[in-house]
Amino acid sequence: MATVVSVLIGIAVCGLAIWAAWRLRPSQQGSKLGGGPSGLGTSAARIDPFGVGEPWRRHVAAAQSAQRRFTKIVSTMADGPLRARMAEIGRQVDKGVDECWQIAKHGDRLDDTIRELDGPGLTARLERAADPTTRQSVQNQLDSLDRIRAARAQTDARLRALQTRLGELVSQAAEVSIGTDRTAELGSAVDDVVVQLEALLQAVDEVNTTGRSRGFDTGPGTTSPGT
Repeated sequence: MATVVSVLIGIAVCGLAIWAAWRLRPSQQGSKLGGGPSGLGTSAARIDPFGVGEPWRRHVAAAQSAQRRFTKIVSTMADGPLRARMAEIGRQVDKGVDECWQIAKHGDRLDDTIRELDGPGLTARLERAADPTTRQSVQNQLDSLDRIRAARAQTDARLRALQTRLGELVSQAAEVSIGTDRTAELGSAVDDVVVQLEALLQAVDEVNTTGRSRGFDTGPGTTSPGT
């Protein structure tokens, strides 16, 4: 009798587990699909400005503010071709915010690296070292630290300029939403910002990986975002 009861309990438990899994499946699928038509829900859910230090936190927060403003602008527009084009531009804005977040995380890692290399400690070691080999080794580390500091400063400056430019374009989007059809111009400008953000991400990623990068040199794709 006890065996029969145990079997019945086991069958009931299995049945409940299958039922629960079936009930949960739709909600899990929905969470993977993210938020509204611009993808804002998916992006915003995994971006936390407080996950990085300053000034990176400020850059990410400013980009998210621009993203929210753009989403609000599109949400107030009547259905139609203009809104559809603006929603498409909104997806590029979302992509730009995500790139900004990735750059901020890399920049934050550069700050960690700079602290870990301990410039004052290396300078003190260089002053104490008498052996030429040791002095050269320490000097090489100081040179590497200088390159990382320079890359970090350029990353900060360029990210600030690009997220500021993104905010300016969102302000222009308000004009488009009230009937001035300049979506082609607006979309092209947003695309340009995203391309420059992608190039900056590649450059700072290379610095994090190798300690140096040619991506900060003046050249194609590195023009001022205000031009």
